[in-house]
Amino acid sequence: MNGDRGRIFSDAAPEPLPVTIRLEAPGDEAGVRGVNLAAFTGPEEAEIVDRIRREGPTGWLSLVAIDGAGAIVGHVLLSPCPVIGGDGVPVGEVLAIGPIAVLPAVQFRGVGSSLMASAMSLAVARAVPALVLLGHPTYYPRFGFESARGIGLQPPSPRWPDAAWMARRLPMWTDALRGTVRFPGAFEPFG
Repeated sequence: MNGDRGRIFSDAAPEPLPVTIRLEAPGDEAGVRGVNLAAFTGPEEAEIVDRIRREGPTGWLSLVAIDGAGAIVGHVLLSPCPVIGGDGVPVGEVLAIGPIAVLPAVQFRGVGSSLMASAMSLAVARAVPALVLLGHPTYYPRFGFESARGIGLQPPSPRWPDAAWMARRLPMWTDALRGTVRFPGAFEPFG
């Protein structure tokens, strides 16, 4: 095991898989659903993506990873989330990352890292001040994620563990962005 990357990675990692990352296009829905169903133990993540498509919010973004044969092998959803200040008034907006999914057959080949890099670049280009996620505490810090509570962003649910609730500050970050992050309603049945 490689101590730098935590226990979930092996020293004998396979070669990186070259992929193209692009915005989801009409006709990609079944491929995206298939990746999310294959990558997770239950249908919850695939259902979140489907609900976001049907119910909004406006401004959500979906990126897909395409392999050399043209197949969708990875996916990440970015959802706009208001940050609500202590007085109940929105003080800004961040993007939530998730779900992020990679077909099991190509996991640990850099597809997830490519999706994360593209998601961060897209957020910077759109002048988003921060990305937030609920994720593995030893994996996401390599992308610059840190404790979200530590920078003043509270999770939508107090049940979310501190170690897994993370944020990545981007160039438009300001310390005035403090409050509770409100996820879209599509996440509520699963939060």
